[in-house]
Amino acid sequence: MLAARHCIGPTKKNLLVGAAIWGILAFGGCQHGARAPVEPSSPAVIQFSLNTNPHNVVSALARVTTKSAATVAVEYGVDSQFINRTPFHDANGTPYPIPVLGLKENRLYQMRAIAMSFDGQMAYGDTLVFSTGTLPATLPSISIQTNGSPADGYVLLGVTAPTTAGKDAFFAFAVNNSGDAVWYREFPAAVVDFQKQPGGSYTVFSAFLNDVPHFFELDNLGNIIRELGARDVEETDSHELRFVDEGYCLITSERRLLDLTALGGMSGASVRGTGLEYRRSGRPLFVWSPFDHLLVADAAPDISVTESSINPWHANAIDIDHDGHLLLSLRNSDEIVKIDSETGQILWRLGGKQNQFAFIDDPLNGFSHQHGIRRLANGNLILFDNGNLHTPPESRAVEYEVDERAMTARLVWQYRPGPALFAFAMGFAQRLPSGNTLINFGTAQKIVEVDNAGAIRWGAKIDGEDCYSYRAFRIDSLY
Repeated sequence: MLAARHCIGPTKKNLLVGAAIWGILAFGGCQHGARAPVEPSSPAVIQFSLNTNPHNVVSALARVTTKSAATVAVEYGVDSQFINRTPFHDANGTPYPIPVLGLKENRLYQMRAIAMSFDGQMAYGDTLVFSTGTLPATLPSISIQTNGSPADGYVLLGVTAPTTAGKDAFFAFAVNNSGDAVWYREFPAAVVDFQKQPGGSYTVFSAFLNDVPHFFELDNLGNIIRELGARDVEETDSHELRFVDEGYCLITSERRLLDLTALGGMSGASVRGTGLEYRRSGRPLFVWSPFDHLLVADAAPDISVTESSINPWHANAIDIDHDGHLLLSLRNSDEIVKIDSETGQILWRLGGKQNQFAFIDDPLNGFSHQHGIRRLANGNLILFDNGNLHTPPESRAVEYEVDERAMTARLVWQYRPGPALFAFAMGFAQRLPSGNTLINFGTAQKIVEVDNAGAIRWGAKIDGEDCYSYRAFRIDSLY
């Protein structure tokens, strides 16, 4: 390629005959005559080293120093078969660190760096050998029950209970379609919300030592980038953090003493309210509290309001709607509310005692104690219906076509396993780009990926008594 050059004075066109191709190329010149184009320097790998990752034994950190390179990557494989490659990275920086992810335990890998110039020339460095370690014995195991034709990629899981009695070992981890753990980060406290954010980083709700639990943002090696938490109220809730553009939205928690004698309760009941904080670049902090918009009496029939400590709403999922307003799932009042992201006013309520919608074509006439809420690209809503108050209790994934003018919610798709499964808590339903749906049955310890007809394309069981994953997300890459 010929790079355009700029100089003072008029320009003229010159005809060039290429050695490999014939053509007429126009380029800028000076009135004193054109100089011959300078051939680009060939790229080179100057230094290449490999280091272990202190956060997991199935990844490596490569450090590469290059010359005359635009981008750099690492190729790797076993038995000198370099069949895998990391994404190419900008070569600026000396040396440039490159994560090598998704390896298997107890393997010897051959790795080499690749330097690529702006015009596509490639140069390879020396080959080094890297040995992965043994996965922690406390890492949860996954039993694969079906592995037909699932989507490519990995499944993220966060474990809310220790996997071994007497050891506080909690993990955010990822498995491939064969059930092998290919990424993990251990924490000494329960991991609840664990997901990959739009920019490629990961967020985990957990804690270290005696810290107050909050969110950690991690890079893809598991290093902590920053810590995030609620600032306007006393506590950060564990259930969801969503990055939005240059800001984020998370669920908060606070307690207030209320007189509930009118409901048959106590005069000084401690009521837990789960609300929202929404941070947007260049705008004031948006704070929303259920105490300003909801009633304790909105609690579902199985939520007692006569105890000394009450949790009548229990927010557990956030989504940013297509119009910029907020969707909030309230498990303990069996409803989804849409909140104006400027004023905080409730725009509508779907489900629960204050339901404003007519459910159509739904054999169970709505959802109960649900988890997760996402607005799909087609405008529909998908969620995981735990179904605690169905008769008998059963869990499913459901998709509703919601008409906000006619105030109808038409069930257009559901997955009800047979025989029925019941997850009394946790769970999630994720619509994938392929059209399949990944469904985590929370406390039932099962995860399935089903197609639109309900056929299971991938199925797994989390091994171990009381070893639960709050959610499951499929991602296409660890990078």
